[in-house]
Amino acid sequence: MSLLLGLFLACGSQETADPVQPTAPPLQVSLPQAIGPGEPRRPTSPMTASEEHQQAMDRLEQVVKTYASDPTNPWAVAHGLVALGPDMVLANQQPAVDWLFTQYADRFDTGAGWAIRFPEARGETRIEPHPDLILKALADAGVRPDRPVQVEGEDHVVGDLYRGTLAETFFDKETGKSSFGTPNDLAWTLMGLASWSEKGTEWITGALQEVSLDDLTDHAFLKLSTATAFLAKAKKQGTGFRKRGQGIFAFTCGGAHMIQGVNHARLRGFGYASQDGPIRVQADLLTYRLPLELAQIDAGIAAHPDFRVALLIQRLKLTGHALETLARLSASGREDAPSAESLRTLVDEVAKSVKLMDESNLLHDLKGIRLRDEQRYLDIVGDCSHALRGLKIVFGEAPVYY
Repeated sequence: MSLLLGLFLACGSQETADPVQPTAPPLQVSLPQAIGPGEPRRPTSPMTASEEHQQAMDRLEQVVKTYASDPTNPWAVAHGLVALGPDMVLANQQPAVDWLFTQYADRFDTGAGWAIRFPEARGETRIEPHPDLILKALADAGVRPDRPVQVEGEDHVVGDLYRGTLAETFFDKETGKSSFGTPNDLAWTLMGLASWSEKGTEWITGALQEVSLDDLTDHAFLKLSTATAFLAKAKKQGTGFRKRGQGIFAFTCGGAHMIQGVNHARLRGFGYASQDGPIRVQADLLTYRLPLELAQIDAGIAAHPDFRVALLIQRLKLTGHALETLARLSASGREDAPSAESLRTLVDEVAKSVKLMDESNLLHDLKGIRLRDEQRYLDIVGDCSHALRGLKIVFGEAPVYY
């Protein structure tokens, strides 16, 4: 018995090996293919242009065709594509899309094949002062990602730019770390990626970071909501506000690009937040703030003639970007979206902005303005492009790709 007991105890006291835990396979770069463009949509009942509206649109188109077709200015070319569409031809008779890739794009190895990116600048030539500005412009203009292009003498498709952006874009919702220097940099990347991605898109970057487009969309929405919280409070309390570079006014073009990027991503089905937050609330806040900002600008023009030129440019920037932002929603098909007709007063203000700038010779003397002030020249060309896009959408002449 004692022998059996000893054997039993000996067996019972033996150390057993821990079960072998399966090891996760190492992460590998994973970059989905672009699927865009989305479905082209227009307002259900487009506005009918008055004579004044048509004159403004013709004048803006003349400016954009003349100055955004400069093959030595890729930033302006990108804006021209947004306003004129994917078949835009440059002053050198080259297709704008092909020219951008052959002259200004770079190839790089992502770890999952070769892809494309555009540098911020090359020498003195600005290309993408905002990350992925050209990706956003191409997607917004309706360029197909399977369109063949050449980069550094090699064959590519436009969608390789999308994959290049994925390879370099990350956001970690647990730590908040991202590839973006500031929240202002989010707008163009988010809009470009959302335009050409399937719902639920996830990827693994060249640095082996796992990213979700839904998480990135919600991150951008949170930043936008935080930046506009003071406007929501002012609207609720009826206190008004002054522009001092705070909140949303610290973003490029008064935050119009950020609002467009978040709204576009949500309308394409990305993010977990209710669509009412990113879309309806931001549209309401933009509608609330617009007449107050416009009144401040017009008061400044009357009271400070020395600042008239700068304020007139600001007036076109405000009215044109606001129209583009709300016109995009009017084409979305949402029942609560603003109708094209409801934007008539804003269209009137865009036409007034164009007329005032023309009367001050700001649209006739752009070559002279460029010699004196490059940034002012670029502002005018870009703002004319966005205003023209807004007018074309609201009149049913240009689609929005959802």
